[in-house]
Amino acid sequence: NIGDPHASFNQSPITYIRQFVAGCTYPPLMDMSDFPIDIKQRVKRLLNACSGKSLGSYTESQGIVTVREDIANYIECRDGYSANPNNIYLCNGATEGIRLVLKLLMNNNQNKPSGIMIPIPQYSLYSDTLSLYGAYQIRYYLDEDNNWALNLDELQRAFDEAKEHCIPR
Repeated sequence: NIGDPHASFNQSPITYIRQFVAGCTYPPLMDMSDFPIDIKQRVKRLLNACSGKSLGSYTESQGIVTVREDIANYIECRDGYSANPNNIYLCNGATEGIRLVLKLLMNNNQNKPSGIMIPIPQYSLYSDTLSLYGAYQIRYYLDEDNNWALNLDELQRAFDEAKEHCIPR
């Protein structure tokens, strides 16, 4: 967990998000005049995308399609290239997402563990999760003198050295 900025910096929670969550979890609130029209419209749109018109309904494993479409549109507006909502997977935070991706890279070979390349310095979640999964950590060092850039020779060195210990993924 990388922290809670609201708790760490004494920020007030964003009202918009609180109103949206309140409306999604208790839709009758949207009948009140206290809520802005854009909140009411977004709540209605999201709940209409859920089977049973409720957040308690099961969704696709990737997440609610309307949310994935909104994310794809945001990526296109922000970055200038199209994103496919079918290639977007929602998860409960970065930790879960990283763990799911790392788990996908594991193999079932009993002779050698999977080897996963991780940059040094690194976010400790990578090494902790790889240890949990019994994977081999292929450490490559970022070039501190070059603004922490990736050095392809260093990447190749780490890969070549690791091959005798693991199956690099």
